[in-house]
Amino acid sequence: MRSLKFFLPCACLATAACLWFFAAVGAAQAERVFSGKLGNKYRIQMRLRREGGKLSGVYFYERVRQDLILRGEIDAPGNFTLREYDAGGAQTGIFKGKWRPSDCEGCGDFLSGNWSKPDGTRAMPFSLTVYAVAFRGPLKLMTRALSEKSRKGQPQYEISIEYPQLEGTGGPSVARFNEMIRGEVMKDMGEYRKDFLEGSDGSEFDLSYGVGLANDDLVSVNLIYYFYYGGAGQRNAISETINYDLRRGRLIKFDELFSPGSDYEKLLSDYCLRDLKNQYKDEKWATDEVLRWHVENVVSDEKKWMITPEGLDFIFDSTEIGPPGAGQTNVIVPYAVIRQVIRPSGPLAAFAAHGPYEHLPKF
Repeated sequence: MRSLKFFLPCACLATAACLWFFAAVGAAQAERVFSGKLGNKYRIQMRLRREGGKLSGVYFYERVRQDLILRGEIDAPGNFTLREYDAGGAQTGIFKGKWRPSDCEGCGDFLSGNWSKPDGTRAMPFSLTVYAVAFRGPLKLMTRALSEKSRKGQPQYEISIEYPQLEGTGGPSVARFNEMIRGEVMKDMGEYRKDFLEGSDGSEFDLSYGVGLANDDLVSVNLIYYFYYGGAGQRNAISETINYDLRRGRLIKFDELFSPGSDYEKLLSDYCLRDLKNQYKDEKWATDEVLRWHVENVVSDEKKWMITPEGLDFIFDSTEIGPPGAGQTNVIVPYAVIRQVIRPSGPLAAFAAHGPYEHLPKF
């Protein structure tokens, strides 16, 4: 389906280190992490454990970074109530909403509803999507936000930016990741500002991001650029992914995922083509020739793929495929499909050995 959303070397799989890794992944699945906004204003992160009809966990406001305790219930259709408590045990709020499963390729589970004080006052809507983070220590993936409007006498424009930064522990690898992201975002912001100042009224630039996976070994994110130039026909979106090796402090190259000499590109291309043909089966323009051309461009592009728990996520921008302004199209290639070509000592080795989460309990 169409959407605009949204490990570690395994030579030692039998060792205690790898057992520790899979235990951490198991915990990450039992405790699902969500991120989003409360009141369309306050960015929050929520970690929830779902055990039968009970929910428990914590959440925090990214600006405050102090955990608040959550306890509550959920029914079979996903309707839930979560009561919020401070460190002293006093109830300070209540969440009432619905937990919806993923309904599109490249999407995750979704929480939405309303938060209020315990007496029902000060109600605010909330909207959260699953956040594929699984840090074992204090490391967190946080959001930094910037906004800007044109000054009097300038062509009217608006810029709104949200980008990821790692916090909670130091080290040169974390610092390099943060600086790389921040530097790229500031450069792009400056370029769009320059274009807007030379253009017409009504231009917009919004930057957001999605997370494929973030753990102590790697961070895989998608920077999503929405832009509109005053007088243009529609708003467009372009994606640029960053796959970063936290252990080595450098970008992960696409060919490092696969065994040397394997025909991985054909395997990936064939799967993407079949998936796109199914997604666009009712579109006359989506001939085999057109779709194959797009697949070849994306599969060979270092900035159009992400590592996710389910598989490799390939991103086809609306500027490349589909109706203009319709948003990006995702194709997730399951690890089971490419298991035979995954490099045994590469970042996907753990998935090749066990599949995404096939050995873990599901809820």
